[in-house]
Amino acid sequence: MRKHSFYLICTSVLCILALSAVSLPASAQAANTHPTLRTVREVRELSNVEARNAYPVQLEGIATYSDQEWGLLFLADATGAIYVNIHGMNASFPAGSRLRVDAVTGPGDVGTVLAQPTIHVLGQGTMPAPEHRSVADLDALKADSHFIETRGVLWACDQSWKRICFRIADGKASALVVVPTKSSAAAQKLVGATVHVRGVSGIHLDANGKPLSALIFVNRLEDIEVEGGASQNLNVLAVIVNKNNPVTNLSTAQLREILLGKRTYWNGSQKIMVLLPNGGTPEREATLRMVDMNDSSYKKYWLERSNAGEPAPAAMPSSGIALSLVAETLGAIAVVPLADVRDSVKVLKIDGHAPSDAAYPIH
Repeated sequence: MRKHSFYLICTSVLCILALSAVSLPASAQAANTHPTLRTVREVRELSNVEARNAYPVQLEGIATYSDQEWGLLFLADATGAIYVNIHGMNASFPAGSRLRVDAVTGPGDVGTVLAQPTIHVLGQGTMPAPEHRSVADLDALKADSHFIETRGVLWACDQSWKRICFRIADGKASALVVVPTKSSAAAQKLVGATVHVRGVSGIHLDANGKPLSALIFVNRLEDIEVEGGASQNLNVLAVIVNKNNPVTNLSTAQLREILLGKRTYWNGSQKIMVLLPNGGTPEREATLRMVDMNDSSYKKYWLERSNAGEPAPAAMPSSGIALSLVAETLGAIAVVPLADVRDSVKVLKIDGHAPSDAAYPIH
């Protein structure tokens, strides 16, 4: 007799649980005499050590998220929610499908999971009401496998996955958000917006199986709703600084002073490095409107100051370069398109307004 044990497959996508057959010692080769578990609660009550004994499971529940490419299925019944490993099954089950799952238990990263499933589609059911959870709850892995709704500000993520990816943040807590479809203009419009996200709470692991952050699996882009119903303007710009810069807000007057070289230090002795969009771009024109200048008059202004020994702000050939420099340089400040912002930098409020606010002055 052979039994399946869990190991981690780590791809460019993420680390996911998979199965490999291994031989068991003679003492473990007896027929499985454990009782059949019929609710998620019964399964979840097992420890990871107990779960290795491959308890038989027969559950009926609702598919809350299914992903054929990543081998994921999450199932909810009236007692809880659980992950079902369907890696290699080449199957996907629409959200809301009513399923019967015959499987065995196995150890997971947070708790017991289901392995070796045989899945029967019983028809269409009703999605459970989402649990309202803070991003901090998700970041603390308090809602693993549960269908949740959370609120926060959406930013682009720095993963190279071939699907829509964001990072949602609320204060210091954050979580990745993925939608199993290619990125689009509609997705880009959401960057910088305060949103409500509905999806299944999971975990992003590193190559060694160590949890890195929470990860919300979202069925459709429509399950991310902008607060107030407004969509984002792709022409909005963002003022960004290094994540370790303690500044979170600048007044319009302070930003003007920085752009004009009249303020050259952050609070303390940290020198300010100004990085601006390249000349001739709409982003540069919008930025210079903050100081009532165009590109020509701004160059003339800085030519005079440079003659007095003051270096002019550096022009960035791309927002990607600006983002990298800001992420690496404590004193740097830059203006980039909001849609290009990544979670490697901090977005400043201006006069207390975020880029998603209509009153944000740079657009």
